[in-house]
Amino acid sequence: MAVWVEVPRSVRRAFRWDATAALLTGLYLGGVYPFLGVIARRDLQASAFLIACLSASWSVGNLFAPLIAHYIRGRPKLPYAVGPGLVARSLFFAMPLAVGAPAFIGISFLASAVGSLGAPAYAAVIRDAYPVERRGRLMGLVRVVQIAASMAAAAVVGSVLVRVSYRWVFPALAALGVLGTLAFSRIGVRAEPQEPPPPRTQPWESFHLLAADRAFRLYAACFFLYGLGNLVMGPVIPIFQVDVLRISTPWVGYLATCASAFGMLGYLLWGRVLDRHGPYRLMLSVVAVAAVAPTVYFFTHSVPPLLIAAAAQGLAGAGGDLGYVNAAMHFGRRDAVAAYAGMFAFLQACRGIPGPFLGAALAGALGPRAVFLIALGLWATSAGLMLTRGPGARAQGHP
Repeated sequence: MAVWVEVPRSVRRAFRWDATAALLTGLYLGGVYPFLGVIARRDLQASAFLIACLSASWSVGNLFAPLIAHYIRGRPKLPYAVGPGLVARSLFFAMPLAVGAPAFIGISFLASAVGSLGAPAYAAVIRDAYPVERRGRLMGLVRVVQIAASMAAAAVVGSVLVRVSYRWVFPALAALGVLGTLAFSRIGVRAEPQEPPPPRTQPWESFHLLAADRAFRLYAACFFLYGLGNLVMGPVIPIFQVDVLRISTPWVGYLATCASAFGMLGYLLWGRVLDRHGPYRLMLSVVAVAAVAPTVYFFTHSVPPLLIAAAAQGLAGAGGDLGYVNAAMHFGRRDAVAAYAGMFAFLQACRGIPGPFLGAALAGALGPRAVFLIALGLWATSAGLMLTRGPGARAQGHP
């Protein structure tokens, strides 16, 4: 309540629409995305390659992030945050046509790839919507709403999919996602930039940020390794769940619900860590929590222990999300936020496209349990980099 009292009335309006969008978006995300990999593998017999395509889909859109960030410099950001979401979520209206694995993966792939195009503009919108001293906690509260909705949707949809085909369930959920995007369009950010348009630059000048900003470069490297571990595991988890543990659809819903519940707690926790200690302390804590999940997967021979892994994934995922979204806001001045976000998204694409295919290949050659150990090794390297470069890691970036 103290956080609410201390923010301006205009910020409260932005929060209300952001939270409304999060509620509707959470129902869409929680009802669709936890089930894509399992349905593709178990019901449609999708190959490991197609499952890897599904995991890499977000990163394909991120490849274009520097170009998008350059294009929207000096332009109102909100339309470029809303447009990709509308298109991406509307693609699931075509699910009745997805009777085979290629069409199912193709629709899901395009939806994720197009949706990720809005990341640079979204970072700029949120930076203007919330004051810096309260941003982490306000974003955390919004994410709590989204996670609660995702948790409820995953629990219900997991049972519904036993009786009703995804071909009809997913379009209904997509309608909620579209409404969520329209709600976000009412967030109330000014239509015109507050400052004079920045000098014209070339699209490739975003890459100079890595050379010029040491603190950003180090953070990007640490986050790169952490995300690579997640992506290597990404296609292996549904394959392991289906082929080794013979998981049922309701259990997929239970795991998603557990992850959502702990993610909701995570957003409340990590928002305070971010506001008080900055992004490096946040990421170090996230990596430590995330390591629980592959450890459980490596040792388990039954489904119930995966609830522990899901709890760790929910906590770590919340912190990683806040770290990802806030990185550009932390390191970039107002007129450079979109450029930082674009560069950050591009780096994530550089790991996100090969990572899932590498994971699938390693699972085929070494077995899925070995991939979980590889993810742990990547995370240990990320944590070690943050610890050994501690003094530089504490740089606070730009105001």
